[in-house]
This record gives sequence, C-alpha cells and structure tokens, in this order.
Amino acid sequence: MNLDKKKKYVVACSFGPDSMALLDMMLKDGYCVVVAHVNYHKRKESDFEEQSLKEYCHKNDVPCFVLDTSSIKHVGNFQEWARKVRYQFFKDVLEQNECDAVAVAHQEDDLIETYLMQKSKKSFVSSFGIEETTTLFGVKIVRPLLNFTKKELEEYDIKNQVPYSIDWTNLTDLYTRNKYRHEIVEKMDREERAKVRKQIAELNKNQPNKNSANLQQNIWDLQEFLKENNEILILQISNNLQRRNIFKKLSVNSIKSYKKSFESNHANIAQKISGSIHLVKAYEKVLLVDFDQFQKYEYVIKNPGKFSSKFIDFEFEVETKDRNMSIADFPLTIKPVGRQEKYTVANYNCSVRRLFIDWKMPSFLRGWWPGFYNKNGKLVYIPRYRETYTDNHSSKLVIKYPVF
Repeated sequence: MNLDKKKKYVVACSFGPDSMALLDMMLKDGYCVVVAHVNYHKRKESDFEEQSLKEYCHKNDVPCFVLDTSSIKHVGNFQEWARKVRYQFFKDVLEQNECDAVAVAHQEDDLIETYLMQKSKKSFVSSFGIEETTTLFGVKIVRPLLNFTKKELEEYDIKNQVPYSIDWTNLTDLYTRNKYRHEIVEKMDREERAKVRKQIAELNKNQPNKNSANLQQNIWDLQEFLKENNEILILQISNNLQRRNIFKKLSVNSIKSYKKSFESNHANIAQKISGSIHLVKAYEKVLLVDFDQFQKYEYVIKNPGKFSSKFIDFEFEVETKDRNMSIADFPLTIKPVGRQEKYTVANYNCSVRRLFIDWKMPSFLRGWWPGFYNKNGKLVYIPRYRETYTDNHSSKLVIKYPVF
C-alpha cells in the first residue's frame, strides 16, 4: 500500500471483507490507525457486525468509534443521505483524533463497476472510475486497495483468519451496481480487467485540467462564465456543493441551460440547483447563493455605542447625524426594509424599490437589506449598497450578508 507511515489514518470499516482486509493489512504493516464504523440498523446483522468489529479492535488495541444513526432523521434518498452522514462522521473522527486522512476500502471491482455505470449514464464526471486520492468535506480520502480484486481480499481474510460479514444485499440485484458486479465484472479475467483499466487511464488523461481551475470559485464575471468550459464549471460548482455535503450530479446540458438563461437581458435570474441553493445572475456577476441563509432578523438598539450581531456590526459612539440619525431616534430598530416603503434621499422622497434598482442591488438581497427605524417606527436610514462602494462615514457600519 502506497501510504505514508508517518501519518495517522481513520480506517472506514463496515466489517465487510474489503474493509476488514484493509484494516488488518494496515495493522500488520505498522500504520497508526483508528477505526470508524456506522450502524444504520438496516439489516438484522447490523448489531452483530458492530459488536464483532469492536471485539476485533479491542483485541488489537485499536480505538473504535461508532455512529448509531437511529436517532438521526433520514431525509430524501437513503443512499445519498447515508453517504452524507457517513463522511461527516469520518471527518469528525479524523479531526478529534488528529488524523491525516481517511482510508477507504474501495477495490478494483468497485473501480470497474463505477466506470461502467458512468459510461452508461453518459454524463460528465470529474474523473472516470475511482480516484486513489480525493477530497470530500475538506478531508483527504485515500483508497490503497484499488489494485486488489474483491476475490483477492476475501482470500486474504480467509488465509489470515480475519473475521468479516457478508452483506446479503450485495448478493442480490436490488441495486443497479450489483447487476454490473454479478453480470459483468465478476466474469472478467485478468486481461479484460487490464484492458478496462487502460481505457480509464486514457480517458482521464483527456479530462479538463483540474489544476488549472480554481475549484473554490463561487463568483464569476458574467462574460467569463458564459465563455468558460462547461466541464470546468461542473467541477467548480460540484466542489462548492460538496463542501456543504451536497452531492448533485450536474451535466453539460444543465450548464448549457444556465448559460442560455443568463444570456437574456434580465438583470437578475435565479436557477435552482438543489434545495435552497441557486445559481444566480446578478447584473454582471454569476454566483452561488443559498437562499435559506438570508434569515429574517430584528434588533433593538437602546443607546448609541458598539453593536455586533450575525449580520450587522456598527459603532455609534456619538450622534450619528452623518447617517440621518440622532440621539432622539433611539431606541432604534434594525430589520429588513420593505421594498414598498418610502425613503427620503437629499430631500427627495422615493420608493425603496426604486432605490434598490438604482443601486443595482441583487434581487436576493432586496428582501433582507436592513433599514433603521426610529422609536416612532419611521424609516430614518438605509445603508448604501454598491459593489465597489467605499464608506466614508465617521461612524462604523458593516453589513455582513451571507456568502456561499
């Protein structure tokens, strides 16, 4: 196994033959490890497997951490939900034990099955097959068994008397992956497997250069977005979603659809990606926005002074006449300003809606932007919005609107 023995690993272990072989190999090779196991209680054998793994770890003096999901609410597709829960747990165990990476027991059969499924779906993927090293939830994932077949790992367990349990659902064709496994992959000889792995390697050579793209990017210049390689945009958007534990498969066609929509003359357009998360055109920018982050709020400020909250910081040590407020206005109330309200600017009475349009404020901010109301409920101040605006007021005021 091509791993660094100076580092510490979390071994993701289900008590199946693959992960038990991985754990046993790492222990015999002198790696420093802790074990992470998730009990979904989906099969009658689940508790037996948990207990057996604990006994093995105790015998080998290995810390074993178990997540019991019975108290965690299951939302949506079970497989997707389970994956999120599982990898978040692995991340927690890694951080608590100051480990460097999570070792996962994917093997050659898994790699080939994944590739065949990717080909059948004909959708864009960041890489074909399974990568030996990747990052999920900000955590490094390593897969040191990709050169072993499933049969070889089972033979290793038997030869070395390593305990394991077989998940009976893997023996059926209940899941699409199992059909590929039983009907195609298990029947391949070594020459056929080598041929497929060569295909995978060649295809990955022709993939967009991920190192040339800023995968953290979540704000784009509109014209740059429209010209960007569709597959690079998939990588960037998917990476941002995965950082929020969201696994959404994006296709080239979906990116083309977003681009076509954003080519219109409308200044503000929102395209839903997943749940409350949208890809938004806001004038000359394209950005990812989670609408659920823009929560309602209301703060009451009794006297001038320093104030800090989730969305707003300010420091009004003296009367704030430079912001159209005086000591007589206190207590102040800060809350989202209504777009139909009237506001006086330089002795001119205008609607807040018109003001927001003139300021070119993105539409997702307009129902959330703060207004300052005096003790009589009159709107006395709205902080200026402008992307390149420099606040030259003597009093400090910072609006901390949520960033994806």
